[in-house]
Amino acid sequence: MAISYETLLPEILPMVPGCPDTLIENNIRSAVIELCERAGVYQAELDPVTTVSNIYEYDLEAPTGTSVRKVLWVTHLGKDLEPITTTLLEQRLPKWREESGVPEYFVQQNSAAFILAPIPSDTVVGSTIVRAVLRPTHTSTACDNDVMNDYRDTIVNGALFRLLRIPNKDWSDLQGASVYGQLFNQGVEDAERRARNADTAVRRSVRYGGSMAGAWRTRRRRYGHGG
Repeated sequence: MAISYETLLPEILPMVPGCPDTLIENNIRSAVIELCERAGVYQAELDPVTTVSNIYEYDLEAPTGTSVRKVLWVTHLGKDLEPITTTLLEQRLPKWREESGVPEYFVQQNSAAFILAPIPSDTVVGSTIVRAVLRPTHTSTACDNDVMNDYRDTIVNGALFRLLRIPNKDWSDLQGASVYGQLFNQGVEDAERRARNADTAVRRSVRYGGSMAGAWRTRRRRYGHGG
């Protein structure tokens, strides 16, 4: 479930008389994105990934309107994989592009893909579970209801901070912007501590071998074919 950014307009409009709704909504979105990037409050398990024999790179399928900021953990067949850098992977498994087996490591390539090593030797439906920190895209119109509800005041403070510091507007208020900026930063710090503590209690989910959800979400990167 998601809550639209425009639902916060009534809380902000009285503080910025004459400000266009679209500008307010844009700044609400910016506040939500910054909150998610800095505090990591938007976390979710992605759809199960089907590993395919001899393919090592897989897509990170984030929900619509979001992108992956950071992969928190990956499990394969119920076993935690070790996060690793490309450089360290080359040191530990110099021939990882040529040899297949049961994955032990994962490398986050970017916001859209990750690598498994050794390369999976078997095709297994829903074998791999990914939990990630998400952030809304700059074209999103809504965000997860838990984020919007749990951090409502922080988001409002962040939007007001941005709006009030815009110069030469009827609603411009640099002193007020400073106050709301401090409130926003404090809210982000509190949210980051809360998100960090919550993640330590997350249990790894074992769901492989069941639903076809997430099946065949791969990139065509086979060993022996570069990359």
